[in-house]
Amino acid sequence: MARLVWKRLRPEDLAAFREYLDGLGPRERPVYGLLGVRASWWTRLGGFARPLVVLFRGGRIVVSKRSWRGGRAVWRREYPAAGLQRVAIRRGPLLESARLWFEDAYSVRVAILPRHQSKPMERFLQEGAGALDPSLLTPEQLTNTYLACRAMGLGVLGPRSPGDRSSTAPAGESSG
Repeated sequence: MARLVWKRLRPEDLAAFREYLDGLGPRERPVYGLLGVRASWWTRLGGFARPLVVLFRGGRIVVSKRSWRGGRAVWRREYPAAGLQRVAIRRGPLLESARLWFEDAYSVRVAILPRHQSKPMERFLQEGAGALDPSLLTPEQLTNTYLACRAMGLGVLGPRSPGDRSSTAPAGESSG
């Protein structure tokens, strides 16, 4: 998980991902994504944590806890984008975590995020959907969005070559 979070796509792969996002319709377009782990007391005591994906997509927010094996969904919740009530960010020297509160009083904390990944979510509450425009995202934020899309099983970018094992990995990223 850690090696995925710290990856950075090459500039040409980021440009291709931006083009891919621009080509999608508004209902299916993933706008912003976070890939981290669900923080809990168990993880703080040394227990393992499962990957957690938060994806802003087509006017809704999808929160999904994934399994380590196969990456399938263990559980999933969907909310309208307007259902996000509050975001609190805890920043550390290298990592940060974001706690999201939704309209039904459900909250989730996404931890082990690289620094500044949650800034667009803070701006989203103040500025609306325009804050998540892919052209405004830094390369690191766009990379994390790409990784969140891959973790959710969304086909992002086409195959590189016929012999490639990963049909969604751009040229700058290894699949294993």
